[in-house]
Amino acid sequence: MPRSLLCALLAGALVVACGRGTDTEANVRNALRQANIEHVEVDIDRESNVVHLKGTVGTMADRTRAEEIANAAVGTTGRVLNELTVEGLDVETAADLDDQIEDGLDRAVNNDPVLKGRDINFDVNNGMVTIKGEVRSADEKRRVGEIVAAAPGVKDVANRLVIRNTH
Repeated sequence: MPRSLLCALLAGALVVACGRGTDTEANVRNALRQANIEHVEVDIDRESNVVHLKGTVGTMADRTRAEEIANAAVGTTGRVLNELTVEGLDVETAADLDDQIEDGLDRAVNNDPVLKGRDINFDVNNGMVTIKGEVRSADEKRRVGEIVAAAPGVKDVANRLVIRNTH
């Protein structure tokens, strides 16, 4: 095979592979669709390399299967936060538990002498916590992540805090 043809084929393969890697959202959506798992919203946090699965599925098995499929589609390039709700489960109880987790996290941050007064917000969905807001250093960001990960009821964490130096 001529060297130029080999180089062209290799370049084409790389473009295709790179194109697949950059469209994680489409890969996850397609994989879920092929598995007949409908009504799942796929939200990508590109900065943190986190895929959020949101919406409602029919059974706990569908919830687990959706996470497994998304993990396979994402591979080692990121991670999956499964925020899916199962139809028929007591949604009010789940919301109450999420509210309790959020209240506890707010108290923990407000009682911390270093973090008190920082612009930190928590989105809690089925025990999955996304941290948003601003802190002043990487140490503060790490500290908030550790507080959240150690809190009762928290299943997983996506730390989307932004570091803003005030100097």
